[in-house]
Amino acid sequence: MIHFSLWLFAFFIASHAISQERWQSDAYIQDSFIKIALEREYKETKHPKLIRWAKPIKLFFESDSGDASLQKELLSVHAQHLAYITGLSIDFTDDPKKANIFVIFTDYDNMENKVKQYIGDPEKIRAALNEAICLGNFSRNSRYEITKGTIIIPVDYARRKARFLDCIVEEITQLLGLPNDSNDVFPSVFNDVSIDTYISPLDYLLLKALYSSQLKPGMNVKQTKAAFPDVLKELHANKDIENAVERVQKYSLKVYLGD
Repeated sequence: MIHFSLWLFAFFIASHAISQERWQSDAYIQDSFIKIALEREYKETKHPKLIRWAKPIKLFFESDSGDASLQKELLSVHAQHLAYITGLSIDFTDDPKKANIFVIFTDYDNMENKVKQYIGDPEKIRAALNEAICLGNFSRNSRYEITKGTIIIPVDYARRKARFLDCIVEEITQLLGLPNDSNDVFPSVFNDVSIDTYISPLDYLLLKALYSSQLKPGMNVKQTKAAFPDVLKELHANKDIENAVERVQKYSLKVYLGD
């Protein structure tokens, strides 16, 4: 009887290990978070620090290309999905003076003009302009709190590359404080070679981790790694890891569009 009980216990442990996806392991979540939150796309950063929003987000929407009502509808659904995941307040404003994220839909040939208008000198972000399909840019204060963001989506070019929805989803998600792309992180919208258009269960966990009370803006890699076991305890206690597949769907653009 003892041998049979031990066999059942071993079988249960093995079955649990098999049923758990790689992205659900503590080590993989931590490694993915460091890659996406503490590395920088297009920038060499010797001493990266954790960044995130500390104030409510006010979105200003502008479009001079394509179906503006559809664009705002898609943006609104995704923004509320992010608000649900992170706990941030995210709303629209018609007053650009009250906005802290500007989302601009335009044509590819007008990208540089929009950069000049909303960001500054295009030469300072030339690498991003030359390589990216759509553009996201942010500013932070001395406390490593994000204070402003700009997203520019060239509607014609993004559609030609079949990345229109990807641009909406990835760029605003990155502007919450997950600025890097990595092909080592999967499944994820931050992986340039994956087919994920919508926020994945792993992305859901990265966003929950970013806005955990266990982390603070300005933490370096060493500090973040030291605090991350408490982040993981929080995720386990809330059953976010085991239920990520279901929870990421709530209020999602994917469900809204019926994909």
